Amino acid sequence: MSNVLQVLAAVFVLFFLPGYTFINMLFPKRGELDLEYDQLYRIGLGMGMSIVIAILTGYVLGYLALFYAIYIWAALLNLTLIFFLVGFFRGGYPTLRRWMGLEEEDKYDKLIILEDLLKERKVQVKKLGELERLLRINPKSKNREKWENERKEVLKKIRELDERIDKMKGVVDEI
Repeated sequence: MSNVLQVLAAVFVLFFLPGYTFINMLFPKRGELDLEYDQLYRIGLGMGMSIVIAILTGYVLGYLALFYAIYIWAALLNLTLIFFLVGFFRGGYPTLRRWMGLEEEDKYDKLIILEDLLKERKVQVKKLGELERLLRINPKSKNREKWENERKEVLKKIRELDERIDKMKGVVDEI
């Protein structure tokens, strides 16, 4: 069991941790890589960069004649710590920063919320179009009253979303 844990820790340190913290150091804010798939890009790039960092670390340690497991572990963990600290002080890891009381709100979080509001508005506009089409096609339907009530509710939701979107328009200007 101990060997399995050592192997899992080694795989995690060799193939994920240094590169992920390096990517977070380079791009500390959420949404910098991509608004929708940011975390996926961070994981993928982190895995690739971890391999590069491990190879370069091994090359340097081999050149210094220190290519032993303890030195490899120490070098990779120290690099990970350095990347983490630089990324943290550049504004990365917003959940940890908020937990520590260093950051109240992140403008990139607001940008993601704005994107979600715009998506929801698009869904509601599509629903409104479908209801209006039903009302036009079936003017004498027994469901007409139900559709009109739904239409009023959808219009109300769209107005509320528009108000929330208008309040958040300044976020785009800040970025």
